[in-house]
Amino acid sequence: MRFIIVAVRSVALVTTIWALLSRTSCFYIYGTCVAVNVLSYFTIHSHIIAVIALAIAVVLGLRGRPAPQWLTVLRLLATTYVVVSGGVFALLIFNDALAPFLLQAPLSSRLLHFVLPVYAVLDFVLLSPRRVPLKAAWLSLAFPIAWAVYTLVRGRSANWYPYFFLNPDAAGGYGMISVYAAALSAVILVVTATLTLALEVRFRRRGAAPSPSA
Repeated sequence: MRFIIVAVRSVALVTTIWALLSRTSCFYIYGTCVAVNVLSYFTIHSHIIAVIALAIAVVLGLRGRPAPQWLTVLRLLATTYVVVSGGVFALLIFNDALAPFLLQAPLSSRLLHFVLPVYAVLDFVLLSPRRVPLKAAWLSLAFPIAWAVYTLVRGRSANWYPYFFLNPDAAGGYGMISVYAAALSAVILVVTATLTLALEVRFRRRGAAPSPSA
């Protein structure tokens, strides 16, 4: 069973790396975009975190070593971020103005926003060997806050924002940006808490003793 899990995760790891490389090829192959801009998308960052978590999980699996608690937490955060990035992309794309873009979206974009988030959820909920305390959900806000600060500071100097809701001119000022930020923070917390509770339910159904920290 261990080798099957390692094999599945290895496929997911290679797929994610390929999708990231393909998605960012516009600057290192074609030269049609600005590297810093492409690498500033939350989708790219979230999947880089997922790659790191998957790579560590694969290495530990090959060595037959149990996953430490911090790795389970890292996988929880990575799963949350890719799910949120996919959800935001879906909300932006499924409207009358942008819906046709979905049919033209490259395979790499569809993998990053739709397929890999689903895999990440299944991997975390079904294959995580450890519980995660519910209070770990608060950790999920650390990186998005840092990313938002970076985006706002750089956006003002570069006059470029990866998403309209972080652009003061497009969003309607910093007041509206605060509203969007609060809403996204709530979504991130809900997704993280839901994943944590889903994992807890799985352990309880297996007859394991309740986790003291949960």
